[in-house]
Amino acid sequence: METEVFRLEDIEVVKEGRPILYVKELVLREGEVLGLIGPNGAGKSTLLLVLGALEKPARGRIWFRGREVTREAERLALRRRLAVVFQEPLLLDTTVYDNVAAGLRFRRVPQALARERVHRWLQRLGLDGLERRRARTLSGGEAQRVSLARALALEPEVLLLDEPFAALDSPTRSALLEDLQGILAATGLTAVFVTHDFRELPLLAHRVAAMMHGRVLQIGPPAQILNQPASLALASFVGVANCLPATIVGKEDGCYRLRAAGGFELWCRRGDHPERNGRVTACWRPEEVRLLAGPPTVPQKNVWPGLVRRVIPFGAQDKVVLAYEEQEISALVPHQLCRHLGIAGGTHVYFEVPPETVHLLPD
Repeated sequence: METEVFRLEDIEVVKEGRPILYVKELVLREGEVLGLIGPNGAGKSTLLLVLGALEKPARGRIWFRGREVTREAERLALRRRLAVVFQEPLLLDTTVYDNVAAGLRFRRVPQALARERVHRWLQRLGLDGLERRRARTLSGGEAQRVSLARALALEPEVLLLDEPFAALDSPTRSALLEDLQGILAATGLTAVFVTHDFRELPLLAHRVAAMMHGRVLQIGPPAQILNQPASLALASFVGVANCLPATIVGKEDGCYRLRAAGGFELWCRRGDHPERNGRVTACWRPEEVRLLAGPPTVPQKNVWPGLVRRVIPFGAQDKVVLAYEEQEISALVPHQLCRHLGIAGGTHVYFEVPPETVHLLPD
């Protein structure tokens, strides 16, 4: 049985008489990396502070490694077993070495052991040679690496990260993200991280908690949260751009047959939906839409002709907006493919949505 590190039950945080966070139950297991996502004001950072014993809930119960945390002395002891990395690297106006060693001094770690830990994490995070640099002269990426090294040098039982890469440019963020992924995989460290960048989830997280309005709406593996969101609001937040109200009108060979406005018919192969006919919303990600060079040679489900209304560049990808049977469908495809197929506003194409990628939400 997996060891529980944290267990939260009926946690409520109240600010100025208004509840801003309510968590009925949340469990964090040994070696697990949990991602927290949600729009601004969803309660992600507040939940992180509750876990870090930096925010005291108005009510509820918290267990750490099977022992309930109630008294202030227990909260202080819990904080000493954790480390937190914030979005802004809160560095002292001293050297890189002193910044990484600061937490070890506060915890009275013997000098020789502290020196070994500092040098080990400076090297692991690509900071060796910068020990005598003043922290205020570092680039944003270097400063965040120092902040991360300071946290890891404490050898915490749980690492808490509050959007640590949000302020960094894309190349710097990617490099630091890869380093962190390697560290978490190598150490088996239990961690919780808040992010707005969904690309971080499959790389780092074992599970994701999706939050809105101070509540956890859904917890599951990254692929489930991103492809099978539990609500229309959550679908919109995680980028499921295609959401069509529809009616289940039949079932064949394990597929549900759906009918949307304008006579648009499509199929869904996922089997976690009601057997009876009913109103639903059919959802799928724009990345799942495939543009075809021509009509299929044999009949296939969910292949239609479409008119390209517009093409919007997104770096290496293009957003292609397609029209068919009074519906507007968004596709996100590689820029090179658009060039190869000659995709532009006003052109006609065939497009496909594999039935296994369609997710149904109850009406």
